[in-house]
Amino acid sequence: MAPPKGTTNNPSGRPPKSRALTTILEQTGNRTIDDKFTGKRQARKRILARLVWQLATEGRVTLPNETKLELDPEDWIGLVKWIYQHVDGPPKAEMDVTTMGEKISILEIVKDYDDPRPD
Repeated sequence: MAPPKGTTNNPSGRPPKSRALTTILEQTGNRTIDDKFTGKRQARKRILARLVWQLATEGRVTLPNETKLELDPEDWIGLVKWIYQHVDGPPKAEMDVTTMGEKISILEIVKDYDDPRPD
């Protein structure tokens, strides 16, 4: 039997949408493994961060399985752009089309306002 119009069989509402891939990546990144570089147990995300920064600053890196990776200039530029986007975030898109950067005081606005109503 259908509920009366305007009511629901689910008073708690729809459950929040999960961000499954984000959750899985976060959980996997938090797991610790032996870091061959430091000799300590480290979270995978810390190892990844070290390798990404090493690749960006040196252009080459030795991966945990001993594979050597070297970037060509185009890939290096792409990596640096990716780092800036994810560390600093995208630049703010603000545009001032009316004041050319000058501050406007409320008094100027009131003084310049032409009231169309009769006195």
